[in-house]
Amino acid sequence: MATTKIERAGVGFGLGRQGGPIIVEVRPHHDTISALKGVQVGFELLNGITLDQAKKILDVLNENIIGVVVTTASDDRSDNKTEAASG
Repeated sequence: MATTKIERAGVGFGLGRQGGPIIVEVRPHHDTISALKGVQVGFELLNGITLDQAKKILDVLNENIIGVVVTTASDDRSDNKTEAASG
Protein backbone atom coordinates (compact mmCIF):
# COMPACT_ATOMS: atom_id res chain seq x y z
CA MET A 1 0.00 0.00 0.00
CA ALA A 2 1.33 3.43 -0.91
CA THR A 3 1.46 6.24 1.59
CA THR A 4 1.63 9.93 0.84
CA LYS A 5 4.03 12.26 2.60
CA ILE A 6 3.59 16.03 2.42
CA GLU A 7 6.49 18.29 3.35
CA ARG A 8 6.60 22.08 3.43
CA ALA A 9 9.40 24.63 3.59
CA GLY A 10 9.70 28.38 3.33
CA VAL A 11 11.44 29.61 0.20
CA GLY A 12 12.86 32.69 -1.40
CA PHE A 13 14.03 33.32 -4.93
CA GLY A 14 17.27 34.64 -6.37
CA LEU A 15 18.85 35.21 -9.75
CA GLY A 16 21.66 33.17 -11.20
CA ARG A 17 23.33 32.57 -14.51
CA GLN A 18 24.59 29.27 -15.73
CA GLY A 19 26.69 30.43 -18.64
CA GLY A 20 23.78 31.79 -20.62
CA PRO A 21 20.20 32.69 -19.86
CA ILE A 22 19.07 34.16 -16.57
CA ILE A 23 17.90 31.56 -14.05
CA VAL A 24 15.41 32.21 -11.24
CA GLU A 25 16.65 29.97 -8.43
CA VAL A 26 14.41 28.52 -5.72
CA ARG A 27 16.20 28.95 -2.40
CA PRO A 28 14.69 27.03 0.54
CA HIS A 29 15.14 28.75 3.90
CA HIS A 30 16.05 25.45 5.55
CA ASP A 31 17.04 22.01 4.28
CA THR A 32 13.89 20.40 5.68
CA ILE A 33 12.38 18.61 2.68
CA SER A 34 14.03 15.22 2.41
CA ALA A 35 13.08 14.73 -1.27
CA LEU A 36 14.91 17.95 -2.19
CA LYS A 37 18.14 17.41 -0.24
CA GLY A 38 21.01 18.03 -2.64
CA VAL A 39 18.66 19.23 -5.39
CA GLN A 40 18.75 22.70 -6.89
CA VAL A 41 15.64 23.97 -8.66
CA GLY A 42 15.66 26.87 -11.07
CA PHE A 43 13.54 28.34 -13.82
CA GLU A 44 15.18 29.40 -17.07
CA LEU A 45 13.79 32.68 -18.34
CA LEU A 46 13.11 33.34 -22.00
CA ASN A 47 15.95 34.66 -24.13
CA GLY A 48 15.68 38.41 -24.45
CA ILE A 49 14.44 39.05 -20.92
CA THR A 50 16.62 41.80 -19.52
CA LEU A 51 18.16 41.80 -16.07
CA ASP A 52 15.74 44.57 -15.03
CA GLN A 53 12.77 42.48 -16.17
CA ALA A 54 14.15 39.45 -14.33
CA LYS A 55 14.47 41.51 -11.13
CA LYS A 56 10.81 42.55 -11.43
CA ILE A 57 9.81 38.90 -11.79
CA LEU A 58 11.95 38.08 -8.79
CA ASP A 59 10.29 40.81 -6.72
CA VAL A 60 6.82 39.49 -7.56
CA LEU A 61 7.81 35.93 -6.64
CA ASN A 62 9.39 36.97 -3.33
CA GLU A 63 6.38 39.12 -2.40
CA ASN A 64 3.76 36.48 -3.19
CA ILE A 65 5.22 33.00 -2.70
CA ILE A 66 6.04 32.01 0.86
CA GLY A 67 6.75 28.31 0.57
CA VAL A 68 6.94 25.13 -1.39
CA VAL A 69 4.90 21.98 -0.82
CA VAL A 70 6.30 18.62 -1.92
CA THR A 71 4.14 15.49 -2.01
CA THR A 72 5.87 12.15 -2.34
CA ALA A 73 4.43 8.67 -2.51
CA SER A 74 6.28 5.75 -1.05
CA ASP A 75 5.57 2.06 -1.40
CA ASP A 76 5.22 0.31 1.95
CA ARG A 77 6.20 -3.10 0.56
CA SER A 78 9.48 -3.09 2.50
CA ASP A 79 7.54 -2.55 5.74
CA ASN A 80 5.13 -5.37 4.86
CA LYS A 81 8.01 -7.78 4.15
CA THR A 82 9.56 -6.95 7.51
CA GLU A 83 6.24 -7.55 9.30
CA ALA A 84 5.65 -10.84 7.45
CA ALA A 85 9.13 -12.10 8.28
CA SER A 86 8.79 -11.25 11.97
CA GLY A 87 5.19 -12.45 12.33
